Amino acid sequence: MKCVVLQASPRKGGNCEVLVNEITSAMENYDVVNYFLDDLNIEPCHACGGCGDGVDCVVDDDGSKILDDLLDADVVVFSSPIYYGQMTAQGKLITDRFYSVSRNPQKSFDGTKAVLVFTQGAPEGIYDQYIELTKTSPFEYCGMDVVDVLVAGGIQEPGSVKDIEEKISKAKEIGSKL
Repeated sequence: MKCVVLQASPRKGGNCEVLVNEITSAMENYDVVNYFLDDLNIEPCHACGGCGDGVDCVVDDDGSKILDDLLDADVVVFSSPIYYGQMTAQGKLITDRFYSVSRNPQKSFDGTKAVLVFTQGAPEGIYDQYIELTKTSPFEYCGMDVVDVLVAGGIQEPGSVKDIEEKISKAKEIGSKL
């Protein structure tokens, strides 16, 4: 089975990566493909209308490779810190590219399980509406089955989530259930 990880944090070793590593280390029998989006060349959707029935996204970049891997995945783990009330720009770039799959009746994310991980400096609960909206669109809108959402709020320092046993345990639990 295949798991594709989309790490939208621009910071390696940060709280998102800590939680994602706990999730994926608890997953058994999965090949894990890990993308640090900040390291890649991902163009935004240009709204060119080139995608459609039987046509791939016309943008030739790392985002196209990621989309191909996502279409072949059993599980997607998406992680992003919330900066100024939203996912990072890196996360938005790739999720906007889901449009090319949703426009193509020959492609689908149906049946793909998704886990969403959000970290934030603000206390938990502040961004619940945004997180719910993100769960619905783009993930559920494109056919993914969001099976769990992990939010770690009130954390400022990189990697400090590793000291919050409740969040580490939850991440391990999510991974072991997949």
